Amino acid sequence: MSSINQAKAEAQKLIKEYNKLQAEARSATSVDDAARKTAAAEKLIVQISELQSAITKFQSPKQTVPSPKIQSQAPLEERVDRLTQAQKKTRTQIEQLSNAKSQLTLLLKQEKDKNIENASQTKDKKLQQELEQLIEKKEAEQSSLKQKLDNVQQESKKETDIIKLQRDTARAVMDRQIQLENENSLQESSVGMLRGIAIGTVFSIIIGVLGVFLYTFITEEDMVSVTQPKIYPIDTSAIVKVTPVIKVPVASSFKALGEYRDKLKNGGKGPWMVKLPEGTFKMGSKNTLPHHNERPQHEISLESFSIGKYEVTFEEYDHFSRMTNRPLPNDNGFGRKKRPVINVNWHEAVEYTKWLSKQTAHKYRLPSEREWEYAAGAGAETVFWWGFHIGENNANCASCGSEWIGQQTAPVGSFPANPFGISDTIGNVMEWTLNCYHGSYKGAPSTGNIWEGGNCTWRTVRSSSYRSNKDNIRTTIRKQFRPSIRMDTLGFRVMRVY
Repeated sequence: MSSINQAKAEAQKLIKEYNKLQAEARSATSVDDAARKTAAAEKLIVQISELQSAITKFQSPKQTVPSPKIQSQAPLEERVDRLTQAQKKTRTQIEQLSNAKSQLTLLLKQEKDKNIENASQTKDKKLQQELEQLIEKKEAEQSSLKQKLDNVQQESKKETDIIKLQRDTARAVMDRQIQLENENSLQESSVGMLRGIAIGTVFSIIIGVLGVFLYTFITEEDMVSVTQPKIYPIDTSAIVKVTPVIKVPVASSFKALGEYRDKLKNGGKGPWMVKLPEGTFKMGSKNTLPHHNERPQHEISLESFSIGKYEVTFEEYDHFSRMTNRPLPNDNGFGRKKRPVINVNWHEAVEYTKWLSKQTAHKYRLPSEREWEYAAGAGAETVFWWGFHIGENNANCASCGSEWIGQQTAPVGSFPANPFGISDTIGNVMEWTLNCYHGSYKGAPSTGNIWEGGNCTWRTVRSSSYRSNKDNIRTTIRKQFRPSIRMDTLGFRVMRVY
């Protein structure tokens, strides 16, 4: 038997002797007999304390309480890596197929312009249909992979919270142990008190020591099950109360009605859209906050509409530019494809929505300011849709702790979507809205999807960007810019009217 196990066995033996002495002291027929039993118990206290010190010496010098065995997150991290690699591979395949389809579409257009109708054109049309089917299949595969990745990341987040709670609990128990030892020292100094009080004091000290000693034997199961702790028969003064702060997903009373993509007349599909229900929400900041242009907070009732699941990407905007013979916007070296389009002004964003309307036979436009905030908040009344604290890897900003922190845009959909299923409503890029700028919400109507009027030499911009610090990150933030300005932190998303 090891030295530490021998010490523990001896301690258990002394505890049994102590229990026997306590029982005899309580049943003693005279005060003198009770005093003798109490004195014997005091000697046991010293021996138990010495054994506790010996046990501590055998343990690690930097760790008086055994650390709980924490479950490894390696399997989850491996799953995340596998899913991420699969996503990258599928995304590359989609890009290759889309490029081939775009080239084929351009070839068919040229043949049509030249009134060429031959077997080659028929073959090209058939190939175009096959490419479109392949792209749809790969996009479905990509969507499935993203859903699996989101689920694994959420599972990993929950495990991280549990691990943190375990560590906080162990730390709190160790702090309590130190506090009990200090209290015991003070109690031992009051020897001159009346015999009856001394007996009660000794009993409290023994219970405290037993509480600390029992903690030494807490099993791995005890530490992992922190949400339902076992209750040991010790004095209530030795019980440690821990109130963990765990991030709880936002519970929204609103639910999206579905997602879709409209087909374009010249081939391909438009942006992913999320259909939102009609609803009433509180718009703006509370009166206790200093952001005057976001006040007064007021209730707004909106009709159903659809809004872009993602910010419009370079891939989508470049297609529009090529089809309308427009110059391609500068990507600042960040990359194109799935990254949000930047360096487009308000007029160019509006032209894109008009082109979408013609291509799909549906009415597209920029979202109004109230539509944007309704979609971004998804029913939450907190600073961010996920809560009051910015956390890490919830968005792309200068204070968000992501791999792109303060440096450049991230591919759309790189972070968890809000309860509506809409991505990047915090950070990445600011977004143009339809509205002329109002200096505050004073006089805003309580109904209607658009608030008319305002100063139209300025247009309202919502959200924040990859450069925004923590003081400029919230769902309610609003700014104004000249409609002709182009910035590498400013993009847009679209909406569709029903």
